[in-house]
Amino acid sequence: MEKLDQLVPPRPFTNVSSTTSATHSRATVLSPRDTYCRGDRLDVLLEMREHLGRRKEYGGDFLRARIFSPGLKAGASGKVTDFNNGTYLVSFTLFWEGQVSLSVLLIHPSEGVSALWRARNQGYDRVNFTGQFANGPSRVLSKCGLTLHTSAELCEYLDDRDQEAFYCLKPPRVPCEALTHVTTRSANISYIRQKEWALFHR
Repeated sequence: MEKLDQLVPPRPFTNVSSTTSATHSRATVLSPRDTYCRGDRLDVLLEMREHLGRRKEYGGDFLRARIFSPGLKAGASGKVTDFNNGTYLVSFTLFWEGQVSLSVLLIHPSEGVSALWRARNQGYDRVNFTGQFANGPSRVLSKCGLTLHTSAELCEYLDDRDQEAFYCLKPPRVPCEALTHVTTRSANISYIRQKEWALFHR
């Protein structure tokens, strides 16, 4: 989670006019040619701007890039590189012959991405995780979570990829390896602030 937190820095939100606008942003094909060959790469530079026309000075926008030929029923995703200064490089590989169309959609501005990430990481104390352990023919239920404030014996489940841990209270006389699955239950609470809802209405 810490590595992901670094990829989604907090972005202040004051009003919609200071967020990324697809209409005011600019796209430029780099080194355009009259013809391309199959396997060539087509690069597009995006310069993102706010609704008031000012150039964005940071990245983090959620963009979806596609190359497609409806007549051939062919399509592929483009690769988006964020330079974290309001510009992006979108690279498309030309996998097939014929006429192609390009599309870059602004799914969420960086301020919306930041709000969603902050909201996603709040309220873990309001999510109830229950682990189910196999104990012979019966099942034992135990409280689990990302953090458990207790002096009781815990089972730790460590993700070797990022060293993030998940914990369950260790059931008596049941090994930690007997955990079969985890269920969750949470309250219907939104952590998106009232004014941030404007970021998600089109």
